[in-house]
Amino acid sequence: MEIQKYEELILSELKKVTEAILIKNPQPKISAKSRAGAEISSLLEEQFVIETANHQFFKNSAASPDGATKNPWDAMTHFSIKNHDEVIWIDFKAVKVSSADSNPDIGTPDKIIDLINSGYFYLVYIFVYYEEMKGGLQFVSNSDGDTVKIYFLKDINHTFRRNPKNQLQVNISAKPEIRTREEFINILFNKIEQSHKRQIEISNKALGAIEKGDVKAKLIEMNNVSEGKIKNL
Repeated sequence: MEIQKYEELILSELKKVTEAILIKNPQPKISAKSRAGAEISSLLEEQFVIETANHQFFKNSAASPDGATKNPWDAMTHFSIKNHDEVIWIDFKAVKVSSADSNPDIGTPDKIIDLINSGYFYLVYIFVYYEEMKGGLQFVSNSDGDTVKIYFLKDINHTFRRNPKNQLQVNISAKPEIRTREEFINILFNKIEQSHKRQIEISNKALGAIEKGDVKAKLIEMNNVSEGKIKNL
């Protein structure tokens, strides 16, 4: 089976499942406040397990354990086809439509490295969109008219970056770009290398300022003046 056809089938089936969840839960009893994203994710995780209990392809689905904030996935499932079993990690992203142009952290690159090292590859981002309404929130479409946006991390827009906290970031509205798995590995490590080089440059600049001693000398001078005022009381 061609890799691209295989990947398209996974995404298509995941999108169908997510859309079915939204249809059944159009206005969940969740307040559209600061914790809305986490609560929506929890809802999607639980409903995903229910929705795939007797699915043609998805088997043994699981939701992230309660309180496991460092868990590498929100939901996990096994995509089974022709005696091949593929572990899929899912990261649900609930986006308030008024914030659809933000650049949130989307996880550490260590997650995908660990997944690939375990013999699998597919970390999937599933975006759903909501807006506040009286008594809670409702799921809505994004600017492209889609209620669900879904793509593999391997197909993330090339504008993504790794920040100093070792978190990947990309604009929510950025379009995915189809690439091979090997191409993704190459671009991922290129981004990691670029990030470390930026950090080294920033650190070297800061060290140069410290070695120059101007700031430190100025602070000592100002402290001496301040102490002198106190001693003359």
